[in-house]
Amino acid sequence: MSFVVEGDYFEVCNCDVSCNCVWLGSATQDHCDVLLAWHVASGNKDGVDLSGLNAVMAVHSPQRMTDGGWRVALYLDDQASAEQAEALGAVFSGVEPAAITFEKSGRSLHAEVSGVLSMSSEQIVGLDGQEPAVITNVPFGAVTQPIRQGTAEDVSYRGHWSTDFSGTNSFVTDFRYEG
Repeated sequence: MSFVVEGDYFEVCNCDVSCNCVWLGSATQDHCDVLLAWHVASGNKDGVDLSGLNAVMAVHSPQRMTDGGWRVALYLDDQASAEQAEALGAVFSGVEPAAITFEKSGRSLHAEVSGVLSMSSEQIVGLDGQEPAVITNVPFGAVTQPIRQGTAEDVSYRGHWSTDFSGTNSFVTDFRYEG
């Protein structure tokens, strides 16, 4: 199996401040609800083009994520052909096809899984007043690239459990996975 995918990534969670989980600490709530979205700008698996496809994951975990016991739902873009769906599923270990939209405009990102999930993020500007605030080299996360701090906006999930939050933590980056 050989793959390379890269594109846009963002996550939102219910932590009141920048997520302590990336530092192996406890969430600021009594549990962690984190929603993660990927847009594959370019990439392939074993020669199957995955450009333009999306994946979204919803995770519910205990206050300390490293304790395990997660509940996870993974949604793969229903716009994929059968061959693309199989390849995308192999990259993201997915099981549920879904209508997914992913939009990026300036410092704002928005993703939806039709009828199940809606999540938005606005990147925070750093001390220089121009560039985003950046965190690098965290010990735990879904991406290895530096992450830009953001604020979650109008988040709602109605899938395998339910959650709503806004004004909480978000991380944004350009991702690249290879294997």
